[in-house]
Amino acid sequence: MLHMHIKWCSLALLMCLGSDAFAFPAPLPGTEDIPKMMAASALVCQGAIVEAPNPMFVPSPAGITQLTATASLRPDRCFKGTANASSISVLFDGFVSGTGPSFVLRKGDYRLFFLKPQNGKYTVVDVWFGALSISRNVGSVPENSDGMYLLELDLKAGLQDSTPERVLDSIRMLGNMRHLHSTSELTLLLGRPDLLIKAYVWQALLRLKDYSVLPAVSEFFKSQPEPPHELRLPRDRLFEMKDELANEIGAIRDPGTLHFLEGFALTGKAFNLRMNALQALRAIGSPDSAQTFLKALSDSKSDNAFSAMQGLLSLAGGFTAWAPTWNQFNKAPEFYAAKCRGWWQTEGRRRMLSNLTAHPF
Repeated sequence: MLHMHIKWCSLALLMCLGSDAFAFPAPLPGTEDIPKMMAASALVCQGAIVEAPNPMFVPSPAGITQLTATASLRPDRCFKGTANASSISVLFDGFVSGTGPSFVLRKGDYRLFFLKPQNGKYTVVDVWFGALSISRNVGSVPENSDGMYLLELDLKAGLQDSTPERVLDSIRMLGNMRHLHSTSELTLLLGRPDLLIKAYVWQALLRLKDYSVLPAVSEFFKSQPEPPHELRLPRDRLFEMKDELANEIGAIRDPGTLHFLEGFALTGKAFNLRMNALQALRAIGSPDSAQTFLKALSDSKSDNAFSAMQGLLSLAGGFTAWAPTWNQFNKAPEFYAAKCRGWWQTEGRRRMLSNLTAHPF
């Protein structure tokens, strides 16, 4: 886990760094698409690295990876494909520069590997997420079970790991499977007093499109204090999760959640929560959100006010001659917000109702 003393404004950027990844751009940690990687892999196994040479540090241009080193992976369980030997050769970067993305394996690493063949050996299908930390706990093996279900059972066994980090890994990966046979093992964790575990479970369930947790998430947003001027990780990890939960709000596309999304858009303490809620409302495109967009034109952040204007324009059918660019709006947000309100009353609302008659929501 990263240990650093950073400004809050830099958190989202710096959290893109992994222990062996030194360059930007990089995806945010914990955003792996497990079904996609499973489909792209020829071999998916969990196990330990039993041998691996130390990489050498050498200057080189950013962005160049050098898969010149070989680690020996001892698989404990495979979820796709068959390991034909007790040891699998996995390529990794034998040279790291400190300026480009690097994929490094070390003796003793225990990971979930998503692999494809390369030159008689294997390499990860994704340099960022192809080797994920995972609990050594394993679940039962029902007959005629596919690999995704077996992985689900192992990840659920990981919820009982004695190491807190592996529990959090298991929760997050269960959410990133996008579909589970049952979420009962996750929801059971909501009975624990640990708020960080709850935040991880909420995120996982939102990714699984279980929106029954939105009332609890709403109370969490209301009850959490403002983040300190400076954060120290992992001590202030809960503030990080608050930000990640706001991002999950932006991914919601279910019209049944409008009540919560509209509340987040207008009363969220943090501008990024309001921003994500507005993005979700725009994507859903319900005429019921018009009043929320009108109120959000007064948001203290011009980005959010501009987003609200775009929401109203979309409800009315799109192009309007007077609509400003973002730069124009940002220079005079109150002027354009007032212009948008007037246009909505005289034209926009009528256009929306006309579109609704022709194409019911």
